[in-house]
Amino acid sequence: MEAKNRVAGCCLGTLIGLFAISSGFAEGNSPRFISPVDCSIPSECTIQNYVDARPGTGHRDYTCGTLSYERHKGTDFRVLSYGLYQQGVPVLAAADGIVLRKRNNADEGDYILKGNEAVKQREIGNGVIIEHTNGWETTYAHLKKGSVTVSPGDRVNAGDVIGIIGLSGKTEFPHLHFQVTHNQELRDPFTGKKPSGCGEITKDALWDKSLQKDFEYKGTGIIDTGFAAEIPKHKLLAFRSEQKRIYVQRDPKILLYWAELWGVKIADRLTISYENPLGEITKDQKALKKNQASYFKYIGKKRPKDGWIPGVYTGHITLERLVNGEWKIIASRQKTQVLP
Repeated sequence: MEAKNRVAGCCLGTLIGLFAISSGFAEGNSPRFISPVDCSIPSECTIQNYVDARPGTGHRDYTCGTLSYERHKGTDFRVLSYGLYQQGVPVLAAADGIVLRKRNNADEGDYILKGNEAVKQREIGNGVIIEHTNGWETTYAHLKKGSVTVSPGDRVNAGDVIGIIGLSGKTEFPHLHFQVTHNQELRDPFTGKKPSGCGEITKDALWDKSLQKDFEYKGTGIIDTGFAAEIPKHKLLAFRSEQKRIYVQRDPKILLYWAELWGVKIADRLTISYENPLGEITKDQKALKKNQASYFKYIGKKRPKDGWIPGVYTGHITLERLVNGEWKIIASRQKTQVLP
């Protein structure tokens, strides 16, 4: 794909040459964007990272929270289940427009498996740029290889499927990086403005008003949980090969319950446990020592000498936060595993 003669920003640093950025709020003539992902928010997908609202060093999202990173120029929609991700989550055109360019041949997982050199000058992986009215453009990055269904010159309507969420380009987790520009300048779709500082929440958001409740800011949550017969390799959980390796079959040597969370804060209290069919509980509780965009934890046991007790094992994960002097449950989930 021929690159535009300008520099684009994306998910983990500065992108070279492929997709354009833009900014310049034109009140009254901007599109109103629908959700660019065909999954329910916040139950099936979540917004894990926002546009970096702080110019210069450091980072903040538009609310002055920490769900961003330095020079991040888009909104990251993450799938909240590796199983759902493997099934395929469609990416949608967020507004009517014409396709300007695409890429569809970048391999999945190159950054995780091979490092930065493997995605040099291809940081957004597979993607699409759509031109809308009055100088507005949207970029859709990290799509699944071979999934892009549109070509330059195609006219698309809001809601048309243009690809599938993937793991291509410079990314450590499967998600859609959605980027908005106006006259080649970046815009934060949650404010409608060029990033210039946090906390200035306005009524000029570029999202369709029907999304107001679904797109309410959520700073912390659970990405996924599960049982495993081997210690999971966190960064590989999106790969089918890793899911197959840790799959619990009959009479495993170990049985683990794992959980992955986003947006945890210093001093949060995390409790992870699993209960066997007799009601006996294996449990671990700890206070977290720092803010983390992504946090992974597991707990487990080796196979007892007499073998596993047949029946249902139930895993629990709970994250609590001290709010006004009282512990408040921020997120919780449970999952079951049957052993014969």
